[in-house]
Amino acid sequence: MMTKYSRLLVALGILISIVFVQCKNPKTDKAQEETQIADSISGITSETTKYIDSSEGTVIDEPETITTDNTKPAVIEKTKTTTDNTKPVVIEKTKTTTDNTKPVVIEKTKTTTVDNTEPSVIEKTKTTTVEKPAELVYADFSMKSVKATIVGTSTLHGWESNITKIEGKGSFQIKDNMLASIKDAEIKIPVKGIKSDEGKKMDNKTYETFKSDEYPYIIYTFSNAVVKINESNVVSMETIGKLSMAGVSKSVPISAHGKALPNGDLQLTVSKKLKMTDFNMEPPVMFLGTIKVGDEITVSFNFVLYKTNN
Repeated sequence: MMTKYSRLLVALGILISIVFVQCKNPKTDKAQEETQIADSISGITSETTKYIDSSEGTVIDEPETITTDNTKPAVIEKTKTTTDNTKPVVIEKTKTTTDNTKPVVIEKTKTTTVDNTEPSVIEKTKTTTVEKPAELVYADFSMKSVKATIVGTSTLHGWESNITKIEGKGSFQIKDNMLASIKDAEIKIPVKGIKSDEGKKMDNKTYETFKSDEYPYIIYTFSNAVVKINESNVVSMETIGKLSMAGVSKSVPISAHGKALPNGDLQLTVSKKLKMTDFNMEPPVMFLGTIKVGDEITVSFNFVLYKTNN
């Protein structure tokens, strides 16, 4: 069954054929031609009207080009018109949802690393340098020169006696070519070598006081005395030795000062105060007790020690 659209196309084709035939046959009666054209148009119009009324908003595609042949009647190819009665798709706008909820705040947690391991302690190895002790050289010494005095007081005036004889021996201990100490020293003074400017009476009283017949020597000995020498060759010496007088021995400290001489000798000065009564000695009395000697005396030495061997 032909559709309305197909019938319309057939009518249009017939109209075109009549026009084409008339153009080919001009002798056709003009009145007849007009009648035929009017009838064709009327038919086409009525068919078109019917077709248009029956279709609701259908869009008719334009027909394709018609190819006519002079010998054969023109064949009009029907084009299929597809009418899409589907309603247009309505795309609903998506609603934008506003989230009024507060944003979640993620707090950064501080990562605290606790190292409970004890730090490694790398002990530095101590380098111990063992220094060889300096070689100690011993040299015997003797006294080269000496000046020694005993000074005292009396009820009449002061007095002074000279020690004219003195002996000394011992050893120098040398370290790095420097004097380090004095070892095993002995200072020996003959009592009868003490002489006074007052004459023989004074001297005899001195010998009597020191008990020279029984104890002829005053002796001072020490085992070690530390010697210090500075850059200026100034020497200081400290020691504690034993002093023996009139048969009594006591421990007596001595300090000596001096200098190292260019030739290697050692010059020392010693001054020491003593009390005669500490050694059970009675101070002398002269002129029937009118002159009495004081108990305290001062013994002074200024001497030079030299090496007797190398």
